[in-house]
Amino acid sequence: MTISVAKRLYRPAGLSEVGNLVVTLIDGGQQWLDWAMRDAKARYHFSDESALVDGIQTGLHGAALVLLPVTGLLVGPVKLMTLAAADLRVLLKAESGATVDPDQIQAIYKAHDLLPQSSFASARSMLANLGVADAPLFQSPCFDGWRALAGLSDEWKGEFGAAAREAAAFGVDKARTPSEFCDYYRTYLDCARVLALSGSSSQARGAAADAALEQLLPLSFALLDCPKVDGLVAPLEVSAAISEWLFMGRQIGFARASLVVQQVVAHGGYRGQTGMELMTLVRDYVTQAQFLLNANELGRGLLGQDGASCRFSITQGTERAVIELTRLGLITLRSFDPAAPSDPPANTMPGGT
Repeated sequence: MTISVAKRLYRPAGLSEVGNLVVTLIDGGQQWLDWAMRDAKARYHFSDESALVDGIQTGLHGAALVLLPVTGLLVGPVKLMTLAAADLRVLLKAESGATVDPDQIQAIYKAHDLLPQSSFASARSMLANLGVADAPLFQSPCFDGWRALAGLSDEWKGEFGAAAREAAAFGVDKARTPSEFCDYYRTYLDCARVLALSGSSSQARGAAADAALEQLLPLSFALLDCPKVDGLVAPLEVSAAISEWLFMGRQIGFARASLVVQQVVAHGGYRGQTGMELMTLVRDYVTQAQFLLNANELGRGLLGQDGASCRFSITQGTERAVIELTRLGLITLRSFDPAAPSDPPANTMPGGT
């Protein structure tokens, strides 16, 4: 056999405690390692422990995410590598069928921004209460789609009055993915808020949302350009790619057109402007975001639950931007709020990931 990790031959005691615990959480992981150590023809080489556990998961199951069936968690093995050994032992204990304090499990989820199956169930309940659960849009959401819907569910908090149901119907009509649905749902309610239409008729709210899309979608096309790196790279490489991109006079754009619309309506000062006035508004909003990115280092980030994406929060004064490194290696502007609350969320991803 030959198994090497970081160009060094693997030995049974060679992995870290965290690496061994993650391998144990992968169904069949430890058995595969035992087989590979005994089989004379086995030849496997991994750049580091994270690549090893990721390779074991995808090689055994043909899927990127580890299923922990007892706790109901789907998570990338590389994400598990960012947890402390004590947290991994708790998850392993729960998966073995032993009694574990539910609050302890929830604390781990909260600390690492992990969503279990129950969060996705809440998203399904939200869609049902909003009257859109049977829409073709939701027939087979991917993991990212469920994450987006679960995030919307956290904001929704059981409010399914007239405006919320209108927003859901608007989202279903305009969106082609669950993430776009979330953007358009928020856009509808943001329009009602910034134009002071919450107490107006449904016709007025609908017309305002339609007008925002009609005016802003054509302007969004120029704001979708973004740099690309080779997958999940170190934060310093992300920062370097951003600096080089901005140095060339290009802008860090958004991941999709619907998100451009939502962010401009929510944070860009949109009040129903049209024509040149709206073009100037959008230009100034995006330019302000680029100034923030150009003047600040990314620092540490928060690795996504999939173990293949990452988000970085940048704050300066009242301004806050979130940069997202997608699993495809695209560096995008997730959000920009020029007047954000003064208490930003902490970044917890190790700096070298």
